[in-house]
Amino acid sequence: MSTSAPVCLITGAASGIGAACASVFHAAGYAVVLADVQHEKGRALAAELGAGAQYMALDVRAEADFERVLGEISQQHGRLDCLVNNAAIVGTLGPIADIPLEEYEYSQSIILRSVFLGMKHAARLMGPQGSGAIVNIASVAGLLAGYGPHLYNACKAAVVNLTKSVALELIEQGIRVNAVCPGNVETPIHTGVTDERWQRRMEKIRIERADDQPQGRMAQPTEIAEAVLWLASERASYVTGHAMVVDGGLLAGMSWRHQPPYLREFHPAKR
Repeated sequence: MSTSAPVCLITGAASGIGAACASVFHAAGYAVVLADVQHEKGRALAAELGAGAQYMALDVRAEADFERVLGEISQQHGRLDCLVNNAAIVGTLGPIADIPLEEYEYSQSIILRSVFLGMKHAARLMGPQGSGAIVNIASVAGLLAGYGPHLYNACKAAVVNLTKSVALELIEQGIRVNAVCPGNVETPIHTGVTDERWQRRMEKIRIERADDQPQGRMAQPTEIAEAVLWLASERASYVTGHAMVVDGGLLAGMSWRHQPPYLREFHPAKR
């Protein structure tokens, strides 16, 4: 079965930025495939979105899962127009001297290897059709250390550079590859839990982080999803290999209200 609507696969689509992407792309007329390991949440969101949305189980650590899901998409829709590599975790915390090798490998498998696998198998489907857009969710932590734990920082930096490298190859096949680098976003990943407790924990985090944000607040997931949609759309037809920062000014520097008074107060120059 083929479809006339553009088709988008979103990993980690059951919650957070992934769920927001699913809603935004669906509203824009895409046939959306929500992929996750949170099966109950994923199915519920697909049902809520209605016609044009479906859920598929996908463990982003498993290449066989990507092969199965992309095979089903090809059989059902006949094409893939967009891949959003969103699935991620915070990963292992703590000092470098204390991190076990198996924890490194687990973090890397979800944060970085999943992006590699997604692009690999999406390219195999998009290449013959000569078109497509891939958007990888990176992070400001991949551009400047200090915004996440060691392995998260390193893996997100690798996502940014892998995005640029693959973009140079795939543009020759008509496939654009970009990344979005969010700052602080109100999602469960910041709270350490994915159940109903995350919203209660977020109330405290929202207050703690607001003062560090030049814009005075954390982002809503939909604000990130809108940037992803733009990069995937024909409005960004000449954009590839780009890491778009969507962080409310976080990487620009110290908030104006925290800068020294002499920078914030006007004093007429002495003649």
